[in-house]
Amino acid sequence: MPEPTLAGLLALLLAAALNAYVLFGGADFGGGVWDLLASGPRQRRQREVIGHAIGPIWEANHVWLILAIVLTFTCFPPVFARLGIVLHIPLTLMLVGIVLRGSAFTFRSYDDEHDAAQLRWGRIFSSASVMTPLLLGICMAR
Repeated sequence: MPEPTLAGLLALLLAAALNAYVLFGGADFGGGVWDLLASGPRQRRQREVIGHAIGPIWEANHVWLILAIVLTFTCFPPVFARLGIVLHIPLTLMLVGIVLRGSAFTFRSYDDEHDAAQLRWGRIFSSASVMTPLLLGICMAR
């Protein structure tokens, strides 16, 4: 059995971080889709439950993505450069989706008034939660 190298160990850590992001991302992405599909007389209650369900994992999940980006940039610069060039458009749109998702979820959650603004933030959250995993899938398929 070959002796493990530093590059191999860093690649394993990178793979673990990406797997954690994808596995825990299901809470984020799935919550946005369920939020989009919430309807009927219990729609408001369904959205509250979604907010409570993804709340504990919401912010911490992006730490895995940041770790993966920093590891790639620091340990494998040629790979980072190539990915940044080839996937520039989907990665940029995915970043915009992540920011919109987080911002909209926060603004909607802390708006105590149930008004049109809260509905708009909910639509932005839902739309970005559908768009972001699609762009992530495009990046993975490429």
